Amino acid sequence: MFHPAAFAISWPPSPWHHAEVTKAVIEQIRARWPGGPSPEDARFTAYVDARQAKQPDKELRLDDLYLAWWSTQDDAGIRAFEHQFAPDIDRLVARFHRLPAAELRQRLRVKLFVEPAKIVEYAGVGFLQNWLRVTAARLFVDAARGDASLKYEDELDEKELVGMAAPSDPRLAHIQGQLGGAVKRAFAAAVASLQPRERTFLRHAYVDRLTLDQIAATYGVHRATVARTLASAREHLIEQTRAEVAKQLGIAADDLASAIGVLATNLELSLSRVLRSDA
Repeated sequence: MFHPAAFAISWPPSPWHHAEVTKAVIEQIRARWPGGPSPEDARFTAYVDARQAKQPDKELRLDDLYLAWWSTQDDAGIRAFEHQFAPDIDRLVARFHRLPAAELRQRLRVKLFVEPAKIVEYAGVGFLQNWLRVTAARLFVDAARGDASLKYEDELDEKELVGMAAPSDPRLAHIQGQLGGAVKRAFAAAVASLQPRERTFLRHAYVDRLTLDQIAATYGVHRATVARTLASAREHLIEQTRAEVAKQLGIAADDLASAIGVLATNLELSLSRVLRSDA
């Protein structure tokens, strides 16, 4: 299997033009991708020109740029791309083993090659392999958070979240029927977006009923570190929920003081519900 570090075709920091590309460079690209379009194709020249113009002082990796460009031209290019990076994709998919592998692969393919195709954002500076790893990892993390968010929603109770969020409150009257569902979705998404340590410490505190000292001893950290992490996580949950509900319902975040205040009061019960499913 080809390794990028062993094969680098870079162009010096000057405007790139087809006429200046040496025969050796063209032949190396042809040898690596014998089934692809000619590297002398005017479309490829224009593709590289556009990227060189945006970063005239950078060296471009023409081999990686060629593969990225080819993947935008036809299905054969997409197959070549996926074959080239199959080991990298396999490793990333394996890391997210709780999600359906076929779905992750399909999401990545759509993200990279369906308009607006993410692959055109690869600028040719740095290895395409590294760019793909970062892009895929971010996509899979978002997918995992979305999956967790849906799972958490199933554990939440709308009435419990918003309680008696004052039907008489004139600022909430026009969206009262939508408020419970909006808070439920927003809170579930906020929990899913927590950092692993934050979620773990919250679960120990609200599900396992461990004290600060017990959590600190379990992970070999200072008691104050646990306290700060819990406080930061709780603040994140409230603030992100408030912002997301305001966005969903098209109202000012300040108008949600009473509803989110009820959520803050019931935070322990709500968290114990959703985080118990992680245990």
